[in-house]
Amino acid sequence: MKVKKMMKRIVASALTAAMVLALAGCGGSSYKDANSSTSDDGKIHLTFWSHQEEAWDNSYQEIADAFMEENPDIVIEIETFPYDDYESKVQTSLISKEGGADIYELWGGWGLDYAPTGALAAIPDEMQAEIEEEAYPATYSALMSDGKLYGMPEEFNIECGGLLVNNTILEANDFEVATTWDELIEQAKEATVIDGDIYDIKGFDPLNWDGVMYLFTSMILSQGGQYLNEDGTVDFNTPEAKKAFDELASLYGTTTDLLGLTGGDELEGYQQLYTNEVLYVPRGPWAVSDGEASFGLTYGEDFDYVAMPWYGNEEGFAAETGWSIGVASSSENQEAAFKFLEYFFSDDVILSHNVACGQIPAKKSVAQSEEYLELVPYAEPLLSILDKGQFIGYFNTDQFKEIVNDVYLKYVTTDEYADIDAAMADMTDRVNEIVIEQ
Repeated sequence: MKVKKMMKRIVASALTAAMVLALAGCGGSSYKDANSSTSDDGKIHLTFWSHQEEAWDNSYQEIADAFMEENPDIVIEIETFPYDDYESKVQTSLISKEGGADIYELWGGWGLDYAPTGALAAIPDEMQAEIEEEAYPATYSALMSDGKLYGMPEEFNIECGGLLVNNTILEANDFEVATTWDELIEQAKEATVIDGDIYDIKGFDPLNWDGVMYLFTSMILSQGGQYLNEDGTVDFNTPEAKKAFDELASLYGTTTDLLGLTGGDELEGYQQLYTNEVLYVPRGPWAVSDGEASFGLTYGEDFDYVAMPWYGNEEGFAAETGWSIGVASSSENQEAAFKFLEYFFSDDVILSHNVACGQIPAKKSVAQSEEYLELVPYAEPLLSILDKGQFIGYFNTDQFKEIVNDVYLKYVTTDEYADIDAAMADMTDRVNEIVIEQ
């Protein structure tokens, strides 16, 4: 294959793009597909839908071009859509089973909604065996239903385990980077500067849409606890969950405010770290490039990305299935579509795509390769813990986050819950209502 040649071309442009582009959000871009054709040319035409984000757009196009060079009888026509519209467009298309595309880029968690319905075609047995053997389980679990796999994972989506550090604030307080939870909280409290109700500097800010849920579940698991039952339901009525939630609640008013949860700040917490307003923020590796691209900072000088201290004595966190690719059951060209997926899952291609998009490859051998670490050195704190991540659970993770965040806000700002027992009982009941049977 000409994958090596393609990979070098992608990586060369991707590394530049990754340092020039902010990969944090999923806003729109001006990219439109260049290969769209309706001519009767005797070739197999596959439509590939994806969300609009320049790094992803460029990478998908590079991969499609290289694939078509090797397979001149197949044409990949890429169509992209703004992220805010994309989920509903995919939902409408797949639920109708009439298909707007042959190949869909899917957020992994969406797979829970489509895999059991027959909207997606099952991955061929040989490829499923390869994915199950070579990918981290958390990267494909949401794509499984009744023992069959309905998508190919691109990345290991990890949001807990890495910690952004503002070196200016660290040095101003004469701190060394915290290596234990107690040291982290002690430094955070000391570094926090409050003027009336305004936080000039927040010491530790995990309170955002993703952060509360990810940190909370990690704090349970790192104590040796568990929130998932064998039947897929959840239970937060445990000593570990109650202790973790109370600890999280104690951060409000001591190391940070609630604006990251309530939407009161123009910038997210990790972005405020880049403007010297926060010392520590737990975030995924994708946030690193934003510091250099959008804020003109230098990684390793102005800020660092280090291992997040565990709350308990064990390494443990929950991960949801991230960006993936599926084939519509309505596609008349499934064989060609799966040929593209197989190509994408090859070592060089999945490496180049994840480098381009600031992600960690779903494939174990690629994520742990010297080549990946050389290209994405800031991922190092996460690579040794990937096998400690458990699949988050069979439920819509946006709904899960919404419930956890709602309980958190009510617990710290109202008298709705008499105590922690009432809060955890409510969370347990509400999350169990959204569990999807497997």
